[in-house]
Amino acid sequence: MNYNGALEFLDTTKKIGSKPGLTVIGQLLKELGSPEKDTAFVHVAGTNGKGSVSTYIATILAKAGYLTGRFSSPAVFAYEEIIQLLTIRETNKNNLTSWTPLHEQNQLETGTGVQATPIEPETGTRVQTTSMQPETGTKVQVNSIEKDDYAFCMEQIQEACSRMVKAGMAHPTSFEIETALAFLYFRRKKCDIAVLETGMGGSLDATNIIPTAKCAVLTSISMDHLEYLGNSLGEIARHKAGIIKPGIPVVSYQQEPEAEEVIKQVSQSKKADLTIADFSAIKIRRMGMEGTEFDYKDKKELTIKLLGMNQVYNAVTAILAIDAINGKGYTININHIREGLQEAFWPGRFERIKAEPVIILDGAHNADAALALGKNIRTYLQGKVLYYIMGVFKDKDYQTVLRHTADFSSKIFCITPPGPRGLPSKQLQEKALELGYLAEDAGDIHSALGLISAEAIANKLNSEDYAILAFGSLSFLNEVREEVNKTFMNAH
Repeated sequence: MNYNGALEFLDTTKKIGSKPGLTVIGQLLKELGSPEKDTAFVHVAGTNGKGSVSTYIATILAKAGYLTGRFSSPAVFAYEEIIQLLTIRETNKNNLTSWTPLHEQNQLETGTGVQATPIEPETGTRVQTTSMQPETGTKVQVNSIEKDDYAFCMEQIQEACSRMVKAGMAHPTSFEIETALAFLYFRRKKCDIAVLETGMGGSLDATNIIPTAKCAVLTSISMDHLEYLGNSLGEIARHKAGIIKPGIPVVSYQQEPEAEEVIKQVSQSKKADLTIADFSAIKIRRMGMEGTEFDYKDKKELTIKLLGMNQVYNAVTAILAIDAINGKGYTININHIREGLQEAFWPGRFERIKAEPVIILDGAHNADAALALGKNIRTYLQGKVLYYIMGVFKDKDYQTVLRHTADFSSKIFCITPPGPRGLPSKQLQEKALELGYLAEDAGDIHSALGLISAEAIANKLNSEDYAILAFGSLSFLNEVREEVNKTFMNAH
């Protein structure tokens, strides 16, 4: 089987849809020799922030010298990103590539990169910005699964699926196959540890087939996937907390009381030691478009590139997960933590891809993510005319997303995300107009960028006067990046 053949096989399984449960994945892994038993895991569940928290954890572990796997689905920019391997490589002592401000990078057309001094979101006071450069002799290298490895592992999975069907068993879903693929790959590469994200929920998620974990991590929990997880925050939290295994450490983001109570109950019932992040112990030192420097309790002068207070919260959650496994078969010091946080990068999370005009990508697609996006808009984009490119899935609560974000916009340019779940742009425009927001049906990304350019010219705006924010679904953010690189920069 070659790579294209492997992709074609996976594509044929997508019609099976989503079927929560552990029976089929368990049968598939048994056919494959139980690869999930040969790797140590940090297991991560939650509604928002899973990708960012997992990235911080994996980068810190790699920085400490551990060959670290990472599984996260779906991918945003390239399919192979769902399965990654993080290692370290030697660099020059003064290498600056792990913390270079966007306005100094060569791969994008840039303006001056100068931004207004932002507001510290919790206190409302202005904070000084700075460019923070790490000094390190190593750099974390992130590699997506190689095509040859993908094809090799997928051939084994296809043969296993055929045996299952012949024996009268159900055929695994595409997510179950991807999960099994990750386990096979991590075993093949002899990973020291892997960071494993749930796809949806926790208790019945295919990733929860692992017998145990070094730590269970629960990121921000909110109302999402109601058709599968329940109609209350407590029900959803119970599903997510299903990844908690007997006797293992548990780390949780600072949750809403209803979710926190459930996590406490489940941890107690499993005799699992629970640590809940204390966000009141965070002290912001500097915050700007180049990143944030902060203290958390006794850990001082920590810096991250990912923008927003929500990313500081995610970083703290990751730090606590690292603390939970430190000394339990793994040795991680403060320099590993500090440098790992500095190097961690997760695309599509309030990511600035252009300086003038500012163009930002964000995956806000539910209520909590939209609230975080609103805070980031207030922090980083004050004083700018804001144009949105917004596209959503029809099964999301896009009305609430609009209510949390649209007050900041001058106009919303609605597009249709790819795939059958994409809400037609006309319907999104109609809902935005119904709620009292100025909106236009752009249809697609190319048209949206053209309309925004024309709007800016008509309003006599200079490139530093306005910003473009593309959000609503992760599914179209790569297309925005490509269109910006291909056409928008040439127009300015």
